[in-house]
Amino acid sequence: MNYRKFAVLLFITLSSVVKAQSQQLKITLSPEINVPTGNASSMTGIGFGGSVKAEIGIAERYAITANGGYNIFLTKRVFGTKIANIQGVPVKLGLKHYPSPDFYIEGQAGTAFRMGSSSKTSFVWSPGFGTYFKTGSSENKLEFGLRYEAWTNTSYGATSTLKTTSFSFIGLRLGYVFGL
Repeated sequence: MNYRKFAVLLFITLSSVVKAQSQQLKITLSPEINVPTGNASSMTGIGFGGSVKAEIGIAERYAITANGGYNIFLTKRVFGTKIANIQGVPVKLGLKHYPSPDFYIEGQAGTAFRMGSSSKTSFVWSPGFGTYFKTGSSENKLEFGLRYEAWTNTSYGATSTLKTTSFSFIGLRLGYVFGL
């Protein structure tokens, strides 16, 4: 499935759910700092990005999330040669659970569309947690979130064996939440 079909399907799904649950909709805009882990840390030093997340309440302590963003990872020199920065557009759907009103645990999965010379489509999975801080408005809040995210690729190696690789990082986000 290409990204245009996925985006249209996501829009239609969210539109129908928003109509049914419009009183429980939150939109979050947030910048991110991403710290590579594992094999990714040998290629990149740090990543930056931003995201937009929609959250639709489905029960008192549960919500469905849809997240889209952009990430760029600044690469290191490998054997004296600077390789191209790694850029991606992750699109994820998820489930959020609130053990308390201002603390959540979340799991998301989806697709990352890599851009540039390393353009590949990756499976994305991302567990995380976060908390909310009240602002002057009763509906709007600040959100601090921490997550582990992995972009997983599979390919066949030179010996025709299936090979799986992951580009993973720890993501820190500080967002502004609009309650609609």
